[in-house]
Amino acid sequence: MEKREKSRAIPRTGGAGSLGEGIVLSPTKSRRSSLGANWVKSNPGATASVNKRGLFLIRVSYMNKPLLSILLAGFLRAALVIPVTAAERNPPASVEVTAAMRPYLDSYKLAGIVGVIADKSGKVHYKNLLGYADVEARKPIREDNMFWIASMTKMFAGASIMMLVDEGRVSLDDPVTKFIPQLGNWMVVAEKGEAHVVLERLVRPVTLRHVLSHTSGLTGSSELQKETGSDSVPLKTRALSSVSGPLQWQPGEKYQYGNQGMNIAARIVEIVSGMPYEDFLQKRFFNPLGMTDTTFWPGKAQIARLAGTYGPNKERNGYARGDIGYLTKPYSDRTRRFPEAGGGLFSTTHDILRYGLMLANNGELKGHRYLSPAAMDELRKEQTGATKVNYSLGYHLRNGLFGHDGAYGTDLSVNPTNGMVAVFMVQCPGPDQWVARDLFLKTATKVFPRAAP
Repeated sequence: MEKREKSRAIPRTGGAGSLGEGIVLSPTKSRRSSLGANWVKSNPGATASVNKRGLFLIRVSYMNKPLLSILLAGFLRAALVIPVTAAERNPPASVEVTAAMRPYLDSYKLAGIVGVIADKSGKVHYKNLLGYADVEARKPIREDNMFWIASMTKMFAGASIMMLVDEGRVSLDDPVTKFIPQLGNWMVVAEKGEAHVVLERLVRPVTLRHVLSHTSGLTGSSELQKETGSDSVPLKTRALSSVSGPLQWQPGEKYQYGNQGMNIAARIVEIVSGMPYEDFLQKRFFNPLGMTDTTFWPGKAQIARLAGTYGPNKERNGYARGDIGYLTKPYSDRTRRFPEAGGGLFSTTHDILRYGLMLANNGELKGHRYLSPAAMDELRKEQTGATKVNYSLGYHLRNGLFGHDGAYGTDLSVNPTNGMVAVFMVQCPGPDQWVARDLFLKTATKVFPRAAP
């Protein structure tokens, strides 16, 4: 007697080359019956009916048994999927996160917040959607809103280099001049006054490790970027222009946060891989991870989903709308805009969570390995040498978490010990986004289930 809780194929009469039929039984009170109906529509020769016991039957005419097996296998793969419960589709909001964030909304410091707390298996334990993506139009914040993730972009520069390290194509201690010989003309500021600057030669080469950890001696932006804009020239030109300004100290001696080093690293990715940086990210990370909305060039439909940038007005009794002044408009212009590897990406909560899950699973997700365990160890390790700043290779290290934040408050933080993945998405030009982010992470750590895998 057939069991109602399982679907199974039952061959009937007929052999190879003869006519015959087969049936699949599926419970009608589940989404398997709708799956079966859809499968019947797309397979000529198949019919469906419901018997007296409430079972959904599919009858298939076939010429041979191998053909029947092939046809039924496609349906069975779908029919045996375990239904997703409503709770899994719609995880609850954390009351603790809501309480922690409410004062920032009520005081007009933040307009809209998406907060997600998941474990490394991908289960979302809490999802908070608070406030508005568009205050003027009263459009609530949504999970599919786009955000400028700004300096979170740096994570991908570090991961790209480590992917090439895994492949044996580069080393973290390779001088950058191995790939861009023109940077061998760098000089270092030895003395500086109001009317003079004394330069000296480097005592050690600038390495890939230096440019990814902000210890190269470079200033935040090149002189060219300051004049032309952050994203208006190709990576090749931007990297070469770094030689025009002297290093501010000897490599490895001090830490100064900025974007020049990331753009040099991204240019080296292009040189070594033989493909544009954006193509490398797309093929190696975005496509396989299912990060369908992550891009340097959001299109019209994505711009329509872009969360507005808000902070308090001068009177602090309402919101003032801001803008993304760092990037050139229109954002979709692929002719006059180029990848800014230190802060040019746009993304969504979903996409950032996908990337975070890969990090939480030690460089692997769903059977696809992106980075080796050794590479992940490097990304989780302090890389700033004697400066002792809690920074790795394009990743912040903070309170046992690693990841990165962006200028307008977006943040990905992963706990490698318990597997927590926390995503915080806001668009606030400052300064309140940082305090709110810290409180969100503190709250997330508190409410994250201890029994999570």
